[in-house]
Amino acid sequence: MRAALVRITRSVLVVLAATLVLGAPVAARELVDPNTLNPPPPPEFDPICQRLGGGIVCDLAFSDPPLFDEPSAIICDGTEILFSQTRSVVGKRIYDADGNLLKRHFREELAGTYSNPSTGQVIGWETHATNIHILSIPGDLASGISSGAGSGRWFELGGATVLVDAGRLVFGPTGILESHGKHHFDDYFERGDLDALQPICDALT
Repeated sequence: MRAALVRITRSVLVVLAATLVLGAPVAARELVDPNTLNPPPPPEFDPICQRLGGGIVCDLAFSDPPLFDEPSAIICDGTEILFSQTRSVVGKRIYDADGNLLKRHFREELAGTYSNPSTGQVIGWETHATNIHILSIPGDLASGISSGAGSGRWFELGGATVLVDAGRLVFGPTGILESHGKHHFDDYFERGDLDALQPICDALT
């Protein structure tokens, strides 16, 4: 009988302790005015900033205005290809306790079409990328190392893949430090390899 009472008493104490923990008020997070930060996140990023631990974190989410039939600088058989685009971004900016930026981390998704005004042919495209920028000087956006990793796919509207671009790039203040994977658009625009985007031209002719 005594053992049973001990078990019951312990059970009551456990339930009571759990009730106290669950019922305890959660400390309100302190919101921070983004304009007081160095540098402040652009207002069009819809930042929500608050003190967390020993620093400040800003959550960001925004979309760019869509683009329609813009020149792409891609030339296929003498015709400049046009592109349309949507872009959405979610991410974070991490600041130290004094409000100086330490790190940017965001993910972006883009999608749209490429079209040939001479033939009327259209293909779709989509890309996904994760970008990280760690500043070497707090608050100085020109400092530190940035890296971006992602993939892109260009496809016929019926679904067949035309081109795949994937890899990782690392940037420093002087330019590209590392390049991994296949970057067809970099080959075309920066290295002058006119064959790099030939599959896109073939699909649009």
